[in-house]
Amino acid sequence: MKHLPPGVALLLLGPFFGELVSGHQTLFQFINPLSFVLSSLPYGFGAIICRELKVRWGKGWFALVLLGIAFGIYEEAIVARSFWDPDWAELGAIRDYSYWHGATWLYAEVLIHFHLTISILCSVVFAEIMYSDQRTESWVSNRGLIACGVGLALWMPALMLLNPYMPPLSGFALSWLAIAGLVYAAWRLPAQVFPQRKGKSVHPFWYGVIAAVNMTLVFVSVFVLPELNPSWLPAWPITFVFVALLDALTFWIIMRWSGNATDWDDRHKLALIIGLLTFFIVMDFLKDFESDFTGLSIVAAITVWGFRKAWLHVKQRSETCSQRL
Repeated sequence: MKHLPPGVALLLLGPFFGELVSGHQTLFQFINPLSFVLSSLPYGFGAIICRELKVRWGKGWFALVLLGIAFGIYEEAIVARSFWDPDWAELGAIRDYSYWHGATWLYAEVLIHFHLTISILCSVVFAEIMYSDQRTESWVSNRGLIACGVGLALWMPALMLLNPYMPPLSGFALSWLAIAGLVYAAWRLPAQVFPQRKGKSVHPFWYGVIAAVNMTLVFVSVFVLPELNPSWLPAWPITFVFVALLDALTFWIIMRWSGNATDWDDRHKLALIIGLLTFFIVMDFLKDFESDFTGLSIVAAITVWGFRKAWLHVKQRSETCSQRL
């Protein structure tokens, strides 16, 4: 990966994590040129735009979080319009479960969670770990950034041709307002939102564990268990609050351990990424064993191999830095 310019690497990491490793597309769908351009490449545009705005504005990781949420709303509420469509194919057993006032609220919550963590944070942070010597630099030119913006904007009419469902005008307008508000807040935030403090010297392994537990509980409680036994579901606001509290608790633990993200290194960040993707990697293996071969087990194996190489690289780099000190 290091032989690629960092901007190109991030352009590919966005769809690789967001569409392929997540299992949203099979390997054969992903490598189809038309499918890649229409459904996958815009993930890379989004990751580049979010990172470039953070760097060019001189902001910290919390601004990236806000921009990641904005990307999730744009992708699902504006482009795919899955938040509003009661017949969206991926709803499965939760179809009609949390559909209220024109939106499927629980699905919207989980998809924003997914795009923030997998599509944006995992892609951007992993790229910055691999290109640590260029972490604070801009990775694309002004022309390249404009091209990404145009590509992301064209994503909306392109997918409208594939899914002509039109959401309520009020929901569409509120989504745009939310996106604008999140981007404005990211621009206005100070670079260091929370005060710097001493971390807890927690081993990187536990960052991976807390991330894996979070992602597994979210997806198992919302998607897996309802498919096995729909009768287990409580009233949807209870599940909605459970997911929100789980994310808040996970966020608090990571902030406490990392000294408000000021006292940790790339080993902790890489472990966090691996943990967030562990659920999907396991599911990729299971899908090929339980049904027709989709190539996702190959994707999972390549991802594990890549993470192992990245871990050894980051560990060696950290040990070298420690020896110099």
